[in-house]
Amino acid sequence: MIIRAIQPGDRMAIADIHTLSWQQSYRYQMPVDFLDNDLPQQMREYWQSRQINDDDIVLVAENNDKIIGFAAAWHAEPLYLDNLHVVEAFRSHGLGRRLMGEIAKQGAENGCKAIDLHVVIGNERAEKLYLALGGVITATEDKPLSGIAVPHYRISWPDIRTLIAKTTAN
Repeated sequence: MIIRAIQPGDRMAIADIHTLSWQQSYRYQMPVDFLDNDLPQQMREYWQSRQINDDDIVLVAENNDKIIGFAAAWHAEPLYLDNLHVVEAFRSHGLGRRLMGEIAKQGAENGCKAIDLHVVIGNERAEKLYLALGGVITATEDKPLSGIAVPHYRISWPDIRTLIAKTTAN
């Protein structure tokens, strides 16, 4: 398994993983009709047109030349981890941790001191991972997902080195 930077031909595989992850994880937070019918096209359009700047970090995880997960962080202070999605068959094997660690390392190399993300309330698997990696819930916010207001926790690492240490510890 390798983790590498996004390449132009990866965008549709990322859109498909992103779509499937939302369909599996957000059944009770978002309208099922939207998830099943509108979301696939919205994700394809989003990933086809999303500008990725030089300081942004978008990584894919590959297994046997097939993309099985990705993470995307947009450069800001704090660095904002916008997406972390892993194909269901590869969850709970440390891949999310590895992707987060690489995002944090590259963010620190780019001068970022802290990192934030949002997690949908009810996405207990993701919440558990982020808290185990030293993240702290700093706010509860309604955040739009494809125009639908969904309650989220904001999880923060005020010192990005904490996340790096937690993802590299055995």
